[in-house]
Amino acid sequence: MLGAPMSIPDPARGPTLRLVCINDVYTLENLPRLRTLVQQQASVDPADVLLTTLAGDFVGPSMLSSLDCGRGMVDCMNAVPISVAMLGNHEADIPVDELRARIGEFRGTWLSTNVIGLDPALPTARILEVGHAGSRRVRVGLVGVVMDDAAVYRADPFGGATLLPANATALRAAAHLVDAEGCACVIPLTHQPMDADRALARASQSPRAPRFPVIVGGHEHVVDIEEIAGSWLVKAGSDAVHAVIVDLTWPASAPPAGQPDLPDVRVRLEDVARYAEDAALRARVDGHLRAVTAIEHATLLRLAPGEELSSVGARARPVTLGALLCARLRDALGADGAIMNGGSIRAARDYQHHFTYGDLEAEVPFENEVVVAALPGRVLREAISASRAHAPLESGGFLQIDDGLVVTGPAQQLVSVGGAALVDAREYRIALVRNLFEGMDHIEPLVRFAADNPARIPPVGSGRDIKVALVNAFSRALWEQFGAFDAVDADHDGFVDAREIAEAITRVTAEPASPITVELLLKALDADHDHRISRVEVEAAGNEAPRRP
Repeated sequence: MLGAPMSIPDPARGPTLRLVCINDVYTLENLPRLRTLVQQQASVDPADVLLTTLAGDFVGPSMLSSLDCGRGMVDCMNAVPISVAMLGNHEADIPVDELRARIGEFRGTWLSTNVIGLDPALPTARILEVGHAGSRRVRVGLVGVVMDDAAVYRADPFGGATLLPANATALRAAAHLVDAEGCACVIPLTHQPMDADRALARASQSPRAPRFPVIVGGHEHVVDIEEIAGSWLVKAGSDAVHAVIVDLTWPASAPPAGQPDLPDVRVRLEDVARYAEDAALRARVDGHLRAVTAIEHATLLRLAPGEELSSVGARARPVTLGALLCARLRDALGADGAIMNGGSIRAARDYQHHFTYGDLEAEVPFENEVVVAALPGRVLREAISASRAHAPLESGGFLQIDDGLVVTGPAQQLVSVGGAALVDAREYRIALVRNLFEGMDHIEPLVRFAADNPARIPPVGSGRDIKVALVNAFSRALWEQFGAFDAVDADHDGFVDAREIAEAITRVTAEPASPITVELLLKALDADHDHRISRVEVEAAGNEAPRRP
């Protein structure tokens, strides 16, 4: 139900609408507390209509969504409940058939004003009737637009749907809702950078454009609340740590004909941690997270006798685990090379028998976004050299590099990439944590390159969570140990199923296969999601190998 009416308020009061707003939710952990917050907002000084909104990015990326493609998230959203959701750019990360399934499972209302050609087609707008017994009623329009910047999508988004210009489409749809549908005002839900939201607010002040009393945004992972050009812009930050509460109250009497019928707007930020967990939703969350807990014991890499990995000293010298993680990132993202700041590798451990997902969590605890950027050879060479200039003194910026990047001499000069001599003027596709461009660990050549070339830096949200990328890469590397496809396809039917994968894992590791390891490997290669792997899918995965100089 789109917005449930609350108990009857004072009949002398004008129509009221309350919004509980969140965005960019990648974990289930805070949803039990959010449910309690929503229940309180529905019962304490209630508005005529309460809406809970999620402004994009919730089916991924996370370790759970890499297993269930957002099924657990949508199930818990229904339990909160979320009234209105819209597409974010990361909804394009899961296969379109899985997205269709999530669309069908969600019990609230989807808004998708500027995505054309998605099957099934989603509503482009919704109209609310706001008011109570004894009061007048106002019609409020809702639209939802996601950024149309192709650079933030790794492939054709949403199964090849067309993305219309976000702001122009929102303004056009809003004008129709006001002029043809009798809406007093329109509330856009957006998933785009804040600068684009500010531009939308300013554009709504045109004499021919409808006024937006509030723009409910997503995409940024930090709280941002501001008033600009008569519109409130609100973003709650990520993971439902906070919720923004917006109260809209219309005058008890309608304005004179031809005058705008706009509400008074009051905005406040609520810390979700202040609220007790809802026990039923906590149990539901725990049920979904059991799969993630099981992953902690899943072996990502079995070490040969005498082989050792180490992260000890990652902030002061090259370490074997640093080289391995960089190589895995390079391969997962199809890059020419990869670099990783030593401050991101935290556990300082030696590994002699195996390396598990739990070990990966300890070593790489931060949820950093990893991207692939085209860097001139000169910039890459200067960045590595500058990051290591103070060794053996420890520095979080000390760059670990993959096994295809070769440095030499006291100055730690990069001399080759992927087996070929470095060319200063050549561009190399390098995988790295995006925040290095923004000053994390102060690697000056990277910061300077980003400042001088902002258009060449991948946008926020265009990359992948570093742990998700690494787990996928370790899974593919395990497959490579199995040998030829026919060696795994025991019944020679042209497909490999879970049983055959388990048998291959046992053959290679001489240990029983963990069900979760089998599941991770299936997820890494099963492109059509039919719970088996074909020869074509294996060959397609091989075609994603790194592009070498």
